[in-house]
Formats: sequence, structure tokens, C-alpha cells
Amino acid sequence: MQARKSLIAIAVLAAVSGVASAGNGTVTSFQNGTENNAYVDQVGAINSTVTVSQVGAKNEVGTSATGGALRQASSDSTLSVYQTNFYNTALGSQTGGVHNTGTITQTGKTVNASDAFQQGKLTQNGSWNTGTITQTANTGKSNFATVNQTGDGNTAKTLQEYNSNANASVTQANNNNTGTVTQQYGTTVTGTVKQTGNQNVGGIIQANATSSTASVTQDGDRNKASANQTTFTFDSTATIAQNGNDNTGSVWQSNSWSSKADLTQKGGNFNEGKITQSGDTYSRATLTQNGNNNDGKISQTGISAHATLSQDGNYNTGSVTQSGYSNTVTASQTGNYNDIVATQTGRNSRLDADQDGTSNKINSAQAGFYSDAYLTQAGNNNVIDLAQTGSASYNVARVTQTGNYLTSNVTQTGGSNNNVVINQR
Repeated sequence: MQARKSLIAIAVLAAVSGVASAGNGTVTSFQNGTENNAYVDQVGAINSTVTVSQVGAKNEVGTSATGGALRQASSDSTLSVYQTNFYNTALGSQTGGVHNTGTITQTGKTVNASDAFQQGKLTQNGSWNTGTITQTANTGKSNFATVNQTGDGNTAKTLQEYNSNANASVTQANNNNTGTVTQQYGTTVTGTVKQTGNQNVGGIIQANATSSTASVTQDGDRNKASANQTTFTFDSTATIAQNGNDNTGSVWQSNSWSSKADLTQKGGNFNEGKITQSGDTYSRATLTQNGNNNDGKISQTGISAHATLSQDGNYNTGSVTQSGYSNTVTASQTGNYNDIVATQTGRNSRLDADQDGTSNKINSAQAGFYSDAYLTQAGNNNVIDLAQTGSASYNVARVTQTGNYLTSNVTQTGGSNNNVVINQR
């Protein structure tokens, strides 16, 4: 009987959508119960509205069982899907129009068992589109949210809360896109934003990011990307990759235990990269920039953290700051007129810095004992300033410079049993 009711609902909605195709049509569907299906198809329906509401569990809107995604092939139209309870699925599609808005809202129950399943998928093809998928109280397993937009001036948002094993993804192509993924209370949560085009803005925020993965990929010009893992980041990874010009990328992890942050910018100019890890233990940060006039900054506050900075180009500035002990910095620059600024505060720290080019400078400072610095430069008109201060006991400084017109300044104060070796060739 339930299957028969579902088929009737499908047929009624299909008939209504056929009438609405003339334009300025309105479709409203409400289902209260379980295992219901709904499907709407609007074609050429200018300035029309589709609203589908389902109250109950194991309901479907626009799934493969009902003939495919709920579709609006129109312009200046609005598509809205509302589902409550658990194990619901909604698929929506808006194609062939401009200035469309699509929204999928799924509200689960916090007392759901492990079979709590929510899936929202929205696909838009056109310009000035806005896609929003919201999932709340989705405890349990296998929660998904996907937004796929192809066109200009698109905005896509996904919000998942109280997650367990959830997945949110935003994919946008062309120009002026904005994608945002917000996941909270996570555990095995994955958020992915991928944008191809110009002037894109991406972002991911994960709270209580335990065993979570956040990735933002942008290919184009003047992109901005920010991936945040906050509150408590345990065994998680945040990755940002940008390929283009005028990009700005930022990764922020707080209370990060055994977590990893990778920021890669290459193939473009005027890029800025920044990685911040606070309260981190056994965490790693890697910043790679390939281009001109890039600025890279890594800041770590914690224990046994490792920072890797690599820059290839001219007029670059690489800055690494570590506060804590048993931390490691590896910095490398290839090009001319580049600067490395490294500051370590704490004991048992190690700094490895390498520059290959002319008119480069390394400015480094270590405050603590049992710290080592290994600085290498190859080229002409290069400068090294190294200061090991405070309780600078049992510290080691190794400086190697190859070229002409070289300057090396090494200072060790406030301690004993220190060692300095400087080689200029």
C-alpha cells in the first residue's frame, strides 16, 4: 500500500509540473509518513517555485527510484526541499537558466541509531545560482551533502552539525564562485571544496575535527581559500592547493594533536600563504610556493612540531615562528632577493635553512638550550644573522656560505658549552 501511495504522489506532481511549465508556476507537495517518494519536473517554467516537504523517515525526493533528480529547467526559479527525521534522501537539479536558487534542508534526530542516513545532492547549471544544503542533528553514520554548480556568479553552502561520519562537498566551475562547507562536532568528517575559475572564494570550517579531512582546491586567478579546524583537532589533515595568480590561502588548526596542514601555491604570482597551529603536539605544517613575490608564514605553538617552508622565485619572504620545545623548522628558498625569518623559543629545537641565489638573507633566532641551527647559502651578496640567546647552553651553530661578498653574523649569549662553525668559500 505504501508503494502505491508513493506512485500516486509522483504522478500528481508530474502532472502539476507539466501545467507549471508555461511560467510563473507553483508546485507545493507535503507528505507525512514513511517511505514516501516525490518527483517534480519543471521545464521552461520562468519565475516559478517548487516546494517539497516530507515529515517522517526513509523518504525520498527526486531519487533514481522516482525517475532521477527533482528538476527545474527554467530561469528565475526557486527550488526548496524540506525533510525531517532520519534516513532521507533528496536530489535536486536546476539547469538551463539564470538567477536560480536551490535549497535542501534535512533535519534529523539526535537520538538516531547507527542507520541514521541523510543525503542531499543539488546540481545547478547556469549563472547567478545559489545552492544551499543544510543538515542538522545528523548523528549516526553515512551522512552526505553535495552541491555541484557550473556557471558564473554561483554561491554554494553546506552545513552539517552534530555529525558522525559525514561528508560535504562543493564543486564549482567558472568565475565569481563562492563555496563554503561547515561541519561541526565531526568524527570522521570530510569537507571538500573544488573551484575552477577566477575570483573564487572557498572555505571549510570543522569543529572537533577528529580524524577529519578538509581540502580546498582552486584553479584560477585571484582566489581565496581558508580551511579551519578548530576547538580540538586530532589526527586530522587540512590541505589547500591553489594554482593561479593573486591567491591567498590560510590554514588554522587549534589544539592540534598529531595533525597535518599542507598549503601549496604554485604557477602564479602575488600569492600569500599562512599556516597557524596553536596548542599543537606532534603536528606538521608544510607550505610550498612556486612563483614570484609570494609571502609564506608558518606559526606553531606547541611541542614536537615540524614546519617545512619551500619557496621558488624572487623577492619572496618566508617566516616561521615556533613557541615550545623539541620543534623543527626546515626552510628552503631558490631565487634572488629572498628572505627567511625563523624564530624558535624553547629548548631542543632545530633549524635547517637553505638558500640558493643572490642577495638573499637569513634572519634567525633561537632562545633556549640544546638547540641547533644549520644555515646554508649558495650565491653572492648573501647575509646570515643568527642569534642564540637566553639560556643558550649546549647549542650548535653551523653556517656554510659559498660565493662572493658574504656576511655571517652569529651571536651566542647567556650560557655555556656552545659551539659555532662558520665556513665561507
